[in-house]
Amino acid sequence: MKNLKIVFALIAFTTFSTVGAFAQNDNKQKVSETKINKFSVKSTQGTIDYTVRVNTQATDYVKMDNLSQEEQTRIKTENDVITTIEVDNDMDPMYDNTITLTYESPEDDTVKVVPTASGFNIMVAGEELSYNFLKQVCNVPEGCPIDVELLSSSN
Repeated sequence: MKNLKIVFALIAFTTFSTVGAFAQNDNKQKVSETKINKFSVKSTQGTIDYTVRVNTQATDYVKMDNLSQEEQTRIKTENDVITTIEVDNDMDPMYDNTITLTYESPEDDTVKVVPTASGFNIMVAGEELSYNFLKQVCNVPEGCPIDVELLSSSN
């Protein structure tokens, strides 16, 4: 009988301790968006077609204005955003260059990629970065709050 009480107490303790561990989750929102653009650039070798894939992932805590009311309004806040821009200029399945942008941005801010004569411009978080496709260089303006990392598969 004593062993039965110990087994029952052990099962009850294990059940209630694991249920309590999973009771609360962070009030966090994650949003992911992918866009694929096809551009072309003229060079001495002729016209080169290339593909730009933009993957944006934003994470932030959801905040409400007044938790004591039934009807609540969501407060717009800054998101932690990681945008990965991959550039491919040939037919293999691998992307040739990857640009990773890390920044904080308002919820409704989007990433725009606009073609230019030498590559494309990236408009994000009130900043404009330019990527030269032929030289494979990303130009970042002075004092830009966006952390930019450029990786090349040819290096």
